[in-house]
Amino acid sequence: MKAVFLWKPIDAPGDVQEMLPVCIEKARSIGWNEELKLFSEGYGKGKSWDDLMVLAHNGSLTGVILHDIAKWHGKGAVLADQLAILDTSGIPISVALMDYTEVNVATLKVIADSSKYYSRLRSKSIRVGMKQKKGGRPPFGMSYDENRTLVANEQWPIVQQIFNMRKNDLPISLISQRVGLPNQKVRNIIKTHESRFRAGAL
Repeated sequence: MKAVFLWKPIDAPGDVQEMLPVCIEKARSIGWNEELKLFSEGYGKGKSWDDLMVLAHNGSLTGVILHDIAKWHGKGAVLADQLAILDTSGIPISVALMDYTEVNVATLKVIADSSKYYSRLRSKSIRVGMKQKKGGRPPFGMSYDENRTLVANEQWPIVQQIFNMRKNDLPISLISQRVGLPNQKVRNIIKTHESRFRAGAL
C-alpha cells in the first residue's frame, strides 16, 4: 500500500484539496499508479502520522509521498528518528515539492535543518537545465523547449499551488512555508505569473 502524508499547523488555514493534487501528480510521474491512502495532520479528523507509522512497522506500507517536510523544518534529528523505520524497511520516500524520484532520510535531515539548502535543492533543475542555454533564465515553473518556447516543467504544480492558495487569501508567509520557498521568491513567482493566471493562459 502506498500513501500520501499532508501536514500543516492545526490553526493554519487551508484544506486537503490544495495539497493533494500535487502529491497525486508526483505519484503518477514516478510510476505509482495504484490507489494512494491519505494520512494527514492539521486537517481535522482522519488517519494520522501515527497510523501511517503502524503500517510501516507491520510491513503494509510500500511507499510514501510527503507533500513537503514542513513538519520537521529545523528538526532534522526528530525527522531522522521518526522516518528511521522507512529507511530500515526500504520503504521508498518521495517529496512532492522536490525534483527527485526518491530521497533518503539522511538527505531529508540535512534539508530540514537548512532552509537555504532546501531552497537551493528546489531550484537545482532550473540551474542545470539552463547551464548550456543562451539567453535569460526562464521563470520558475517553466523551461525552454527545443524551439526556445516557454513550456511548463515539473515545478509548474508548485506555481499552481501558490496561486490556488493566493486565491484563497492565504498570506505570503504561510504560502512560503507550505511550498518551502522564501517569502521573496513566492512574491516573485506571483509577480511573474500573475498575468498568465489572470488571462487563463495556463
